[in-house]
Amino acid sequence: MSSSSTTESYHASYASDEAESSFLRRDRYLRVVRLGLAVLIFSLGVSIIGCEGAPLHHYRQTSVYQQAWLPLWPLNLDIRPTIAILACGCVVAALNLVYIVVALLPSPHSNIKRLNLLASATSIAGFLAALITLLFTIYLPNSTQPSKFTSSETLLSWTCKWKTVRGSPSTIPAAAHFGRDCAASRAGLLLLGVLLGLEVVKGAVAAVGVWCGWRVARLRGAQLTQAKVELVGKYPGV
Repeated sequence: MSSSSTTESYHASYASDEAESSFLRRDRYLRVVRLGLAVLIFSLGVSIIGCEGAPLHHYRQTSVYQQAWLPLWPLNLDIRPTIAILACGCVVAALNLVYIVVALLPSPHSNIKRLNLLASATSIAGFLAALITLLFTIYLPNSTQPSKFTSSETLLSWTCKWKTVRGSPSTIPAAAHFGRDCAASRAGLLLLGVLLGLEVVKGAVAAVGVWCGWRVARLRGAQLTQAKVELVGKYPGV
């Protein structure tokens, strides 16, 4: 083998090793970032479950008072937004728990491609769940009201409206736990917005991981093709 050929082979091998090392370092960094985001989003999902679960539980406990002519809730109350946000929190928490478990499981094989695809899938599913829930909570499609009502109340709007009843000359306390339910429902809605943004960030990080994997796979294919061409040139009869 000539000196120039040896130098060219050395430089090609060095470039390949450098690209592989850079890819592995970048993948380790992206994996840590994805795992951190998954843990954070999982925590937000659990927090949303707690925030929305308390007002819904209080409503179900006190709605029976209407049978004793002591109603606390209006006839046009729509609890679907609370149920939707609660369900969204459950779905997002479950999706990210699956990713966390898979990411932390030891494996003798490389999980780079599988984790990138799983992160992308869970991010897209979580984003769509949060977006649909947020739009549903804001617009309340197919909402029906009893006669003589023109709009619907939600647990958030009703508890925040009547957490204190201002009279004259003093302030009259409202029903028990209305202030707590108002704060919890408002926090759940705000956390849903934060969760939506974090799902976008997680999806972007996952997309970067997929792109890096595609790029290094393309480099490997190009180097393999070049090696085959060189082999055929050295041994034409092969």
